[in-house]
Amino acid sequence: MNMIKADKENNIFGALKLIEQLYLDGEIPGHVFRNILQEYKDDVCIADFTCYKKEKQEGEGK
Repeated sequence: MNMIKADKENNIFGALKLIEQLYLDGEIPGHVFRNILQEYKDDVCIADFTCYKKEKQEGEGK
């Protein structure tokens, strides 16, 4: 049973990484990408994605 949950989380993470690449390539706007991540924030750690790393880095200098 635990293996199934791990596989689901890995699949979701992989799909989100593919969507992240669309965002980085300029194919989808940032707000769309962030909304998709918000939908899955309970299933995966969204801090691993670029848009949140950039916001964190920008906020560190203040």
